[in-house]
Amino acid sequence: MPVLPEVAKTETKEGAEAFTKHWFSVLSYAYETGDIALFESIAPNPCEACQKVSKVIKDWHSEGRWLVGGKLSTPVTSTTFNKDQKGTYQVAAQVHQDPLSYMRADGTVARTDPQAPDQGNLIVLTFAEGKWSVVELGNIVG
Repeated sequence: MPVLPEVAKTETKEGAEAFTKHWFSVLSYAYETGDIALFESIAPNPCEACQKVSKVIKDWHSEGRWLVGGKLSTPVTSTTFNKDQKGTYQVAAQVHQDPLSYMRADGTVARTDPQAPDQGNLIVLTFAEGKWSVVELGNIVG
């Protein structure tokens, strides 16, 4: 289970970037184990993309089915660490996901998602009561 690094508990540039990496490692853990409790506890609400991912993970870790692969990593995170008028910070993250296979209960492969190109994601954070929270998550297009 991913452990939140100490630096990710600070309202600093390094803290925002460390929390962003942690957030994606929690999502990766959910893919790898089917345990979505930690992910759902730190996912923004409402977050359509997060709910969709949670549903896929739940569905494919039920009735004897499971997922293989799909590990997420964040080779690069970057922020200007400028707080906007709403009190939020934006962090850009390069997200890499390993190929993902969807396994049926009988051990056969239902489908495989090939290696996708790395994606740019923008995560919007707020820091309150000594911790970071995700306000919004989106893809960087273009």
